[in-house]
Amino acid sequence: MIGHLAIPAGVDRRPAVLVGPEGVGLSDVERRRADALAELGYVALAFDLHGGRYLGDPEEMLARCLPLLDDPDRMRGIGHAALDVLRAEPRTDPDRIAAVGYGTGGAIALELGRDGVDLRAIATVNGLTTGRPGETARIRCPVWAGVGSEDPIMPPAQRNAFTADMQAAGVDWRLVVYGGALHAFHHPPVDHTVLPGVGHHPQHAQRAWRDVVDLLAECLPITE
Repeated sequence: MIGHLAIPAGVDRRPAVLVGPEGVGLSDVERRRADALAELGYVALAFDLHGGRYLGDPEEMLARCLPLLDDPDRMRGIGHAALDVLRAEPRTDPDRIAAVGYGTGGAIALELGRDGVDLRAIATVNGLTTGRPGETARIRCPVWAGVGSEDPIMPPAQRNAFTADMQAAGVDWRLVVYGGALHAFHHPPVDHTVLPGVGHHPQHAQRAWRDVVDLLAECLPITE
């Protein structure tokens, strides 16, 4: 796996953020997000899903990601591998880490929480997954989730299942539904074929980023 580590200015230990990509894999979009978080003062690691590959072919992406999304233990393995790298960075405060993920990366962030990892916050965009029985109760931090109202991959039934799972587990959760937005609305347009129901929404992309930054400011401030 080949991730992208962004380090803030200075020499002191800082809170840190894992950044998980959509199912197509790590791209410059997530690398830029990690860099932006470093500019805010966080150590940020945008982690890899496919061994350095970016899967621009939707069929290839689905063939790889659907089995992954059905295998919580494998998702946790990827998440823990990235978390180990982030914790080993000397600038990282290992007790102050959050996870932010998009699509498949968001599902991995949630599975880290369900595995009992001590995170300060979890944010998931387009990754509204439910856990195995009893495991969502192991999440010990606030969870923020964002989804487009017109996302056919995360339809209302999936949203309802996610919120019911969070509520039953007693998690501190929030869900923001961005009106008129499709799946992966946060992701700038790409020059390859995408799945039906995928599309960029510039205004909501900016709003979702601000919501994520606000969550970090609340749960993982640069100075305590």
